[in-house]
Amino acid sequence: MIYAVRHNKINRTLFKGNEDSLTATVFERLFYLPKELFHKIFVNSLYDTIEGVRFDLIEEIEFWPSWDAENTSNVNRVEPDVFMRSATHDIIIEAKRYNSEQQNMSQWKNQLRAYNNEYSEDGKSLIYIALGGLRSQDTGEIKLDEDKHYCVYKSDWSGLLKAIKEIFYELEDGQGLLNSTDAAMRVLKDLIMCFGMYGFSTAEWFDRFYRPINISEKNIQTIATWKK
Repeated sequence: MIYAVRHNKINRTLFKGNEDSLTATVFERLFYLPKELFHKIFVNSLYDTIEGVRFDLIEEIEFWPSWDAENTSNVNRVEPDVFMRSATHDIIIEAKRYNSEQQNMSQWKNQLRAYNNEYSEDGKSLIYIALGGLRSQDTGEIKLDEDKHYCVYKSDWSGLLKAIKEIFYELEDGQGLLNSTDAAMRVLKDLIMCFGMYGFSTAEWFDRFYRPINISEKNIQTIATWKK
């Protein structure tokens, strides 16, 4: 599909501003990556650290699950954008297309209540991530009941793209994240291309050519002994 859009076989304008299309296009491909790369990309894209999270242990991903709306302000069902599950954690991602303060606390509460309608007996830790449309980058907090408090972690599409590009450059430079990188690099290339199709800048710029220089303590000591 993405190549049909890229080559104008399908009207690109129908997809460029579509939030659901962007979400599915990106997360489908992220899930094709080796688990350790998926973990590193997502951790690096967040504005805050989530203690104990293991994105590399995710076992399944579901788009727009339909949950019971009891105790929410919705009439029928509640549908978060992305729902991922591992043996120890559940993860909800609510995605917004543009960074124009689209995220809404009432929607977060509805999704958290609906999640509890469906999964409260599972006893897993829940991670909630607001992606794009942020009003601030600070981690938020939602209090549903006296015994139910949730953090809302933040990320945006540009940060996710940056994390993807950084991993691509590392693999391209042969820094040894994987023994075999060809398949992963093809997925990463497709992801970068997808972001470009949706209007994000994918040009190689300062982040491509600047790399921190890692100097060992031994080398520092050696340099210190040099004489003019």
